[in-house]
Amino acid sequence: MSSAFSKKMQGIGTKLLNKYGSTVTLVRAGVKTWDETAAEWVIGLPTSIPLTSAPVPVNAYLVNGTTIQAGDMIVKSDYSIVPQMADKVEFGGEQWSVVAIEKKMVNDDVVAYFIQVRK
Repeated sequence: MSSAFSKKMQGIGTKLLNKYGSTVTLVRAGVKTWDETAAEWVIGLPTSIPLTSAPVPVNAYLVNGTTIQAGDMIVKSDYSIVPQMADKVEFGGEQWSVVAIEKKMVNDDVVAYFIQVRK
């Protein structure tokens, strides 16, 4: 159930990420369409979406070598853009692949997404 408190937490999370975050871009793959003349699937151009977020390194104590590897980063983003596993995240001049997405919720509202990314 959505509440005034959870809506306020969404606003606070976005405000803090705007103030202390960095420039991060979510790169969403283009739409796949069928080309009748070429008789093949054609993937359109990717879309770049600015994210209100902050990338942080994964805590070394959490590295287990399989699901969390050394060098992974967590991109903490606000609720406004819903990430997908097929997306890429671009920051520091490099593109990172999405490995996992964790929703942070208050009541029934998503307040933030923690996106685990890997080179």
